[in-house]
Amino acid sequence: MGKPSQTQYYNHPTPPQVRVTRRHHPLEGLLFDVVTGGPTQIVVRHGDGTAMRLPRAWTDADGLPPSSVADRIFSVDALRELIERVDALVRRA
Repeated sequence: MGKPSQTQYYNHPTPPQVRVTRRHHPLEGLLFDVVTGGPTQIVVRHGDGTAMRLPRAWTDADGLPPSSVADRIFSVDALRELIERVDALVRRA
């Protein structure tokens, strides 16, 4: 057997348009034309003609993300509850 290649080729085609799927992003849900796409970043064309770079994972370029990924972002209320729980644990110690 030969030595494994250290070069990994990126072979995921980028669609001509992507939708921003990042929860709480100001552009969430909007559809953009793709200028270029790579393994981690996508450059899209904004409505005013400017180009904008987005993390590929923040779009639906590879299909919709699992809901568990989007649910990991904390809301303000969730962060407050977490702080209260940590404070309670610290007081018990």
